[in-house]
Amino acid sequence: MIKVLVIIGIIVIAALILNTFIIKISDIPQFLIKNFPMPVVLSFFFLSESFMGMIPPDIFILWVSDMPDFYLMVGVLGVLSYIGGFNAYFIGYLIRKIPRIKLRVEKLYANHIDKIKRWGGIFIVIAALFPLPYAIVCSLAGVMKYPAVRLTYLGIFRIARFYLYALLIIQAV
Repeated sequence: MIKVLVIIGIIVIAALILNTFIIKISDIPQFLIKNFPMPVVLSFFFLSESFMGMIPPDIFILWVSDMPDFYLMVGVLGVLSYIGGFNAYFIGYLIRKIPRIKLRVEKLYANHIDKIKRWGGIFIVIAALFPLPYAIVCSLAGVMKYPAVRLTYLGIFRIARFYLYALLIIQAV
């Protein structure tokens, strides 16, 4: 427990130093979007969607809002997020094979696991459509051996989310 607290403390201190003296952590996505070429930003988005999905996709939808092929780019983002969900699923499947990590994940995300057990595909659809961490839900589905074929069908809602949010963002901007 002390080791974990020390590691968390180091991460928090590093984040505070980064946030105070170098760049605000909340500005990192915008910094990447403005200063890096499209393949780098799309790769960053894909990695985010494959692992933790903690960066809101709406930032990336805003990024593509000025592009001439806006709806095509929204589709690209949706497909990358969809594929990222599968990556997360297979990461969860691999986590399942490491008993110590599996136990920690099950304790850490007991609430989400309970919702997946109780509601099944409905919870995955909710995660795909709303601002729940979709990658985490997909990882937990992998840990629980949720059928990959079902995830394939339910994941289509992730692409639909991008188009729905794009319409909302365009109307607001």
